[in-house]
Amino acid sequence: MLMRITLKQLAIFKAIHNCGQISRAAKELHMSVPAVSMALRDLEDSLGSRLFERSSTGLTINDNGAVILPYANEMLSKGKELEHVFAQGAAIRGTIKVGCSKTAGNYVLSRKIPLFKQQHPSVDVKLVINNSLTIEQMVAEKELDLGFVDAKPVHKNLSHEAWLKDRLCIVTGANNPLVSELISSELLSQQLWVMDETISVSRLRNTQLLQSANITINQELSMNTMGAIKRAIGTGVGVSVLPLLAVEEEIIRGDLVELPLNCWDYSRHYWSIYRSEAPLDRLTREFLDFSLPK
Repeated sequence: MLMRITLKQLAIFKAIHNCGQISRAAKELHMSVPAVSMALRDLEDSLGSRLFERSSTGLTINDNGAVILPYANEMLSKGKELEHVFAQGAAIRGTIKVGCSKTAGNYVLSRKIPLFKQQHPSVDVKLVINNSLTIEQMVAEKELDLGFVDAKPVHKNLSHEAWLKDRLCIVTGANNPLVSELISSELLSQQLWVMDETISVSRLRNTQLLQSANITINQELSMNTMGAIKRAIGTGVGVSVLPLLAVEEEIIRGDLVELPLNCWDYSRHYWSIYRSEAPLDRLTREFLDFSLPK
């Protein structure tokens, strides 16, 4: 008698063993309950043996199932190895939808994506730049495959990995008289502050950090883009708090200057986020690895 046992049947058998119930196994495998039941029945028919004992609480593997289990584990493992061998030599194809908070999106991913595309011409990358809370929501709701945000996610179904570390700088234009002064909280409190007009997490964070450094904003200009803020303080009038990622090039060129303040040392962390329900596919993992700082 020829037995026709498939890897799919073995994967379903293992899931039922792990979950103890057909309904839970079906949920884990993203299959319908009848489809899982039928696959188990086909496997048992092929082997001519029942593999589980049924009870009111679920299914428990029996002696026959215990014999099959190590073979199932080995065959499933070999199947994954075979896929991996062939995947290594195949070009990556497909579309990945990535979301990023504004600073990292504008100053990091916008530069990395063309380089990734150059290495993987058959991949389309769609980038969405928004605030971190919106990006997190879009990843959780499956509108995005991968997100990069400046706070750990609050959604329970999202995993996160450390991605990038930045720091916040107090900066001004190179021709501001402050550049030659001994910087103090009192002196900075006398300055014109150019701030983001948006009520955002970063705006609130910056304001709180200034307060903790005993800096009071008495004069303020509000602008709604980081580019506008940088151009404003570049005139030599006014100061601001900006991420190093956003001002590093201007500081290197000498257009902007970071003002040293003894009590000011604030790091900013970014995290990659993705849904926890399934392992990352090859394309998403490749993009995530490529996006890491080199």
